[in-house]
Amino acid sequence: MPSFLLLPFKLIFVLLFSSHILSSSSSINSTEAEALLKWKASLHNDTQTFLSSLWVGSNHCNWVRIGCDSTGSVTNITLRNYESRVRGTLDNLNFLSFPNLIYLRLVGDALYGPIPSSIGNLSKLNYLDLAYNNFSGNIPSELCLLKSLSFFSLGFNSISGSIPREIGRLSSVSIILFMSNNLTGPIPTQISNLSKLQYLDLNQNDLTGTIPVSIVGLQNLSQLDLGGNRLNGSIPKEVGMLRSLYLLDFSGNSLTGSIPASIGNLSNLVYLYFYSNYLSGSIPSEIGLLKSISALDFAGNNFSGAIPISIGNLTRLERLFLSENSLSGHIPQTYCNFTYFQLSNNHLTGPLPDNLCLGGVLFRLGVVNNSLTGPIPSSLRDCKSLIRVRLEGNHFTGNISEAFGIYPNSDRIGLSDNNFFGELSPKWGLCPNLTSLRISNNNISG
Repeated sequence: MPSFLLLPFKLIFVLLFSSHILSSSSSINSTEAEALLKWKASLHNDTQTFLSSLWVGSNHCNWVRIGCDSTGSVTNITLRNYESRVRGTLDNLNFLSFPNLIYLRLVGDALYGPIPSSIGNLSKLNYLDLAYNNFSGNIPSELCLLKSLSFFSLGFNSISGSIPREIGRLSSVSIILFMSNNLTGPIPTQISNLSKLQYLDLNQNDLTGTIPVSIVGLQNLSQLDLGGNRLNGSIPKEVGMLRSLYLLDFSGNSLTGSIPASIGNLSNLVYLYFYSNYLSGSIPSEIGLLKSISALDFAGNNFSGAIPISIGNLTRLERLFLSENSLSGHIPQTYCNFTYFQLSNNHLTGPLPDNLCLGGVLFRLGVVNNSLTGPIPSSLRDCKSLIRVRLEGNHFTGNISEAFGIYPNSDRIGLSDNNFFGELSPKWGLCPNLTSLRISNNNISG
């Protein structure tokens, strides 16, 4: 009697099933290796040579930047930051050969051509990053079938067309990075279905239309960057309901209207950028409720009225940019440790705040073309951190040799068109990095 007939039935089944699994895995593994080699053969000659130095040996699981699971099936394909040494298209990479692929990262190379729609068949794919290449064409709607996808980056390519409405099907996605492409059309309202979304970056494209009110559905959103597009209309007051926001950037668009007071609800906000739009009205006093804010940039708009006194109470505020508006009134006293303080080209009056360099970290000060008066505050006289000082076109007074100290890091100092007087002190020669000193149209001698 054959010995195998003496084995228990369950053990025979396990052996036969295991043999089937091993045979199936071996077949998949062979197909995966062949698919990678076929793709390599289709690339530019110098790329083939380069990949040959990484993919050495018969076992593809031992190749550099190729990862496999315990059965030897490919789960990870990573070719990143090889300084354009990987050149070619994805046309000949058969993604159907990789049923267990979880991580696909082809970043910082010279890949071009369309993004294959067959990537949408990678049902286990969790991470897709094709940034910093030269991909063109549309975003295939098939990519929105990737229900396991959590990270989705196509940034810094030449991708055109609209964002597919099917993007609302990516139920697991938490990060979408489409910045610096040529995307057009509106932001699809279906994006509000992505309840797990934390980062949405669409900046530097050519998107049009309004900011969708439905974006309020993204309650887990911590970074929202829509800057550098052609969006119009007003800022929806519903933005104030996105209480998890850490960064909000609507800069470089064609937005109109005023800033909604609801912006003050964003207590976790650290970076707020609305510069280079057509926003108008006064800056709401509710801005003073943003206790975590570090950078505030409203430059290049049509804001009028006074700077809210409440801004002076934002103790974490380091960068304030309000230049190129129509703001008037006095600059409020401040208790911030500014590194950048830019209020040029407004209609501001009165003196500079007394403690602008209180923290000793002020790098750049710009208040050009206002109607500011009075002497230079004592905190600025020996502010050794200053790199650039621009005070031109005001009514400042004081003895130039006493009003200013030695600025060892400064490269440009502009004092023209004021009422400074006195002799130019030899101490200016102790500023080793100074390349430009503008003092015309004052009462300076020596």
